[in-house]
Amino acid sequence: MAGSHRRRHRMPPVSTITLNDLPPAPLQRGQDLLGAMLDAGLPAMYLCMAGSCGRCRTRVLSGGDALGVPTSAEAFHRCTPPERLACQATLARDADIHLQQPV
Repeated sequence: MAGSHRRRHRMPPVSTITLNDLPPAPLQRGQDLLGAMLDAGLPAMYLCMAGSCGRCRTRVLSGGDALGVPTSAEAFHRCTPPERLACQATLARDADIHLQQPV
């Protein structure tokens, strides 16, 4: 009788986004912060969702090193760390991101 072989299933890392003092919500790698907030029903501030208005300016309190490189839209709006535009900042690697809005 052949021995049983058990497959080990690794759970994918779970990243979260926390806005102000609200409960954390899931965040997927490659997802922009604004999209994650809206998907979770968080009360995000925004207008255009394209980086042109700057309304989604967000202060990244922790986890900012896991975000992608700032975009030209963020440079245009003079976002300097720890500030990012939530519609432009994407999760580059798994992490827990804590944000503050309004800035």
